[in-house]
Amino acid sequence: MKNLLKPLLASLLLAWISTPLLASDWAPIAHLEVQGEASLSLDADRVNIHASFSEENRDSRLALQELEADFGRLLRKLQRHSNETISVEAGQLRVYPRRQRQGDQWQISGYQALRDVQIKAVPVEEAGEWLDMLAEASPSQLGPLQYYSTQAAETRNPALAAALEDARDKASTLADTLGQSLGKALEIEEISSPNIQPRQAVMMAEAGRQSDIEVQPGKVEAQARVRVVFELLD
Repeated sequence: MKNLLKPLLASLLLAWISTPLLASDWAPIAHLEVQGEASLSLDADRVNIHASFSEENRDSRLALQELEADFGRLLRKLQRHSNETISVEAGQLRVYPRRQRQGDQWQISGYQALRDVQIKAVPVEEAGEWLDMLAEASPSQLGPLQYYSTQAAETRNPALAAALEDARDKASTLADTLGQSLGKALEIEEISSPNIQPRQAVMMAEAGRQSDIEVQPGKVEAQARVRVVFELLD
C-alpha cells in the first residue's frame, strides 16, 4: 500500500509546485500597483422639477374632487407647454385620513388628498417659466429640483481616461524614485464607475405668492476611480 501512495504523493507535490502561488499569470513579475482618481465639473443644462399639491376636507370625496379640479387644470396647462424633449408626468392620487386626539382615543377629523407632478428634462434657461406655472397653482411643496448635465453620456470615457492618466502619473513618480521605469499595464480594474452627481435644491411654496424665481444650477460632478498594476523594469 505504501508503494502505491508514494507515486501519488509525488505527483500531487509536483502539481502544487508547478501551480502559481497567485491567480494572475504575471504574479512572479516585478510590478507596482496604484489607484487613479478623476473628477470632472460639468455645466448643468437640464433640470427635473417636482411639485406636490394637496387639499383637505372633512369629507374624503370632497377632498378628492377639489384636488382633481385644480390639479386637472394645471396638468392640461403643463401638457400644452410640453414638447418632445420636456415631459410631464403626473403621480397617482393618494388620500390619507387626518386624525385628532380626543381624550384617550384618536379620531378621524378629515382627509388629505395628495398628488405629485414631475416635469423632466427642462432646459435650465426655461426652468423659471415652468416654476412660475407651478407656483401660480399654490403647491404644498415646490421641489426638489434635480439639476444634471446632458454631457453625462459623453463623460464616461473622459472620466475613465483621466483616472487612468492619474494612475500612470502616480506609478511613474514611484518608479522614478526607485530608479526604475514602467512597463505595460498588467491589470486594470474599475473600482467605481464614473458617477454623475446631480445637484438638488428644495423650495417651499407659499400660497398666493407672486413667483419670479431665479435659477442658478451651478455645476455637477463626474467621478471615476481605477486600480492599475504596472510592470516594473530595471
